[in-house]
Amino acid sequence: MTNPTTTTRRRRTITAIAGLVVVAALIAAALFFANRSPAEAPEPTPTSTSTPTPSATIEPDAAPTGCLGGEERDAAMVLAAQEQAPQTSNGAIEVATAFVRWLNRFPYPTEEDAALVQQSGLAAAAPTTDLTGFFASNPNLSGGLVADGVSYFLSTVTGVYHLESASPTLVTASVGTAIAEEGAISPSLKGSITVTVAWEEDRWKFVSSEGTRTTEDLFAIGRPYTSGC
Repeated sequence: MTNPTTTTRRRRTITAIAGLVVVAALIAAALFFANRSPAEAPEPTPTSTSTPTPSATIEPDAAPTGCLGGEERDAAMVLAAQEQAPQTSNGAIEVATAFVRWLNRFPYPTEEDAALVQQSGLAAAAPTTDLTGFFASNPNLSGGLVADGVSYFLSTVTGVYHLESASPTLVTASVGTAIAEEGAISPSLKGSITVTVAWEEDRWKFVSSEGTRTTEDLFAIGRPYTSGC
């Protein structure tokens, strides 16, 4: 005999996990369109996932900590991660992770923080150069899993990463995180986002993000961060 309570819980879990796949897509869409005028038509979105063609594969070095740059979620953390990360695949993963931790939270980064990351953290090929305008539009980056106005952030303590592709100057990696609502890390709510960073001006810089993997897929194949925060 089916237990109605168990069935309801399963449905809620499936809905929550599915919703977090949308989170990644929302972030990608918001960042892509933030700097476009209403009259400008968006470019067609490809139906298949594209990855950069590596010119040469680079070997991983020390495993990503998931907390390079420090435990804070501010511009200083992102810039510190950029300064400290080597030109390796794992260095790129650290910076991609730092950017995800900085971006996806509420309250949003301050205007000053957004301006600093906008100036030093974005690659020349990034689809948007207006992070301050992006946050001014008041997006709910949780995809509705966290109610508007409720504080939350992404944690890498139980997070994972997966290297999708790598060359000496362009790396794409998927970042898996947990959601911490009102400071408490959820045991079930997880996020998945795939980030591309480029090596420019002697540091890794953010290029783009997109939703390419489900949380189930990423957490099944991903490697855990060595520490996380």
